[in-house]
Amino acid sequence: MEYIKQQDYDYIINKFHDTKKPFDSLKRFIRQDEIFSSETGMDGEALKVGILTQDEALEGLSRPVRKAKAFEYVLKNTRISCDSRDRFPAINSMDRPLNSTVVQKWKDEVFKEIIPEVEERRAQLERDGIVTIWPDYDHSVPVWDRVFTLGFEGLRSESEKARKERALTENQEAFFEGINVTYKAICDFIGRLAELAEQTEGSQRMAKALRNIQHNPPSTFYEALLTDYIYFILSEHIEGLQVRSLGNFDRIFLPFYINDLENGVSQEEIRTDLAYLFLQFTAIGNYWNQPVYLGGDKADGSTVINELSYLFLDVYDKMGIYNPKIQIKLNERTPKDFLMKALDMIRRGHNSIVFVCDETIRKALMRAGFTSEQARTCSVTGCYEYGILGGMGCGMNYLNLMKPLEYALHKGNDGVTGAFSGLESPELQSYESFDSLYSEYKRQLKQIIDVTVETVNGFEDYLAYFNPQSMLSATFPTCLEKGRDALCGGSAANTSTVCFGFMADVADSLTMIQKYVYDKKLLTLSELTAMLDSNFEGNEVWQARLRADRDKYGNNKDLPDKIAVDIADFANSCIAGRPNAKERCGEWCSAFHVARMSYSQGALTAASANGRSLGEELSKNLSAAMGQNREGATAAILSTTKIDATAFPGDAALDLGLLPSAVKGEDGLDAMYGLVTTFMKRGGHAIHINVFDADTLRDAQAHPEKYSDLQIRVCGWNVLWNNINKEEQDGFIRQAESLV
Repeated sequence: MEYIKQQDYDYIINKFHDTKKPFDSLKRFIRQDEIFSSETGMDGEALKVGILTQDEALEGLSRPVRKAKAFEYVLKNTRISCDSRDRFPAINSMDRPLNSTVVQKWKDEVFKEIIPEVEERRAQLERDGIVTIWPDYDHSVPVWDRVFTLGFEGLRSESEKARKERALTENQEAFFEGINVTYKAICDFIGRLAELAEQTEGSQRMAKALRNIQHNPPSTFYEALLTDYIYFILSEHIEGLQVRSLGNFDRIFLPFYINDLENGVSQEEIRTDLAYLFLQFTAIGNYWNQPVYLGGDKADGSTVINELSYLFLDVYDKMGIYNPKIQIKLNERTPKDFLMKALDMIRRGHNSIVFVCDETIRKALMRAGFTSEQARTCSVTGCYEYGILGGMGCGMNYLNLMKPLEYALHKGNDGVTGAFSGLESPELQSYESFDSLYSEYKRQLKQIIDVTVETVNGFEDYLAYFNPQSMLSATFPTCLEKGRDALCGGSAANTSTVCFGFMADVADSLTMIQKYVYDKKLLTLSELTAMLDSNFEGNEVWQARLRADRDKYGNNKDLPDKIAVDIADFANSCIAGRPNAKERCGEWCSAFHVARMSYSQGALTAASANGRSLGEELSKNLSAAMGQNREGATAAILSTTKIDATAFPGDAALDLGLLPSAVKGEDGLDAMYGLVTTFMKRGGHAIHINVFDADTLRDAQAHPEKYSDLQIRVCGWNVLWNNINKEEQDGFIRQAESLV
């Protein structure tokens, strides 16, 4: 691999995985006991026992302090490693030990003893494929500027200063003490790492850097990378809160980069340090990938894109990796040659790059009440979501837009289980017009939205109760000003999000009903519903006709696009601005992110009028149903951008497929540039691209050994083709077959 020695690669790729086989196709597997000496601490199981034993003795203390003490216990006792084959230390506790001990104990207390009725309703909604909900505190982005300008000790000192400025309530005192214990433990832990590095041959550079960042902010590019890495590891894998962005990399790291060059550090050394950082996240291998973003604007209106931006892409390109994943904040000031470089990488297989349109994001945030400066400096997080710096959004609430149609067609009952939805619908013959059916669909949709809000509000009051966030909260100025946890109203923004899924399927299904039942009168609604209930058995000709009908969303067709826009507007009107849980002090908003729900909720969704069979996958994000984008990429963009993305400050992403033949040569690259800039100018939010053809994917399915490096953009992340199941592979093959 470019920049990294083979023996170093072998070590790094294994250091996070205590398994019985290599993480990838390595010839030699390095066992965990070769990486971590038992002399450096306890193994994972002993740590968990120790955490719970200690916590029993601390039951009289507040939860923020108890969790901080558990965090401290892990950092004092976990096994560590510093090795000459790596530029970053290794930590043995990668299985989130606090989440499986104290946090789980407190979560069980909440859901089993305090609000069991909320948990029962949540579980039922998920079992029936109506709404998939779980307590979400996993889309955090620290205020990275404070992490780098203050350092770990500086964050602790700032918190202690805020603590002493005013009289505190008991809860505020506990909040600040949790931060104090947490950050003192971090500084002591970095000292542990430094001491080990000092004793390890070949790790003296690491030792020196660790000694500096133990007490001071980073001063070099390498120290800044170490700070970034250590914050990530400790938050995501010990504190138990995902870090869903490594920050605006080219803006934040530029001063360190310039300082190094001015002090005689070679660009090759900087490139190599960056490559070793990238490899950490490839080795960790989290399924959703680790986000980092580039671009945007400076305060003076000029682009953030700089020399480091190009270097970043160049190192990434030469390494041939897909994790971390890269988001590019795109606007009219983004240099064309930079955008072309990224597009060229995508057409050569780096589809881990996604473009998020800066102007749309700014308009959405300002429409939601934030300032222009907050909108300019906002973070890109997760897959392509966004939010203001110091904000904390919660949003794992995936609502299936197909279920209200099932209820409308079955007197208020589920089309798969037959369970009653709670809202009775009329007999089929009562729908004398399409408008009457459509009105009932909306009535059922609003009912589901109301139940979702009630359910989530019922448990979000307890997020900080069972999982207080000292590490993150210290980076948020508003948390220190209020003396409140980031999950308990302390953040600058405290949103909850409903993610509406499968817009294409519901728009297509309603279009087919209007077209064949009410306009052409070739079927009665009862006949069509009977076909769906039998999963088209004996009606395969009709199923094929419905599938083949080209009047589908994602193809710039008036009827399905009009329905999609109307559903989007209606759904948003039912949710936007509603207050969320009292303790969170925020509002609800909406998005169109589906993650893996296309498969899990699709499996629980009845056959539908667009020709889809019972249990088949559903559409992704704001894209056409799989295999239905028959009019090409421009038509897909035109359809998607009819929906006003500024109304949905969660996300509104388009998954685009392109044929390799369409992107070849200079003309092909120009065509990609035209598509992306058209999407941006028409007010789209996020666009990511798969470049593939059906023949290649079929061959990859038949001969996986030939395609070990083939990447696929699944939804908002990348996976290797060989790591997805046949059902998902078949879906991408259908998508490729429809490309023109």
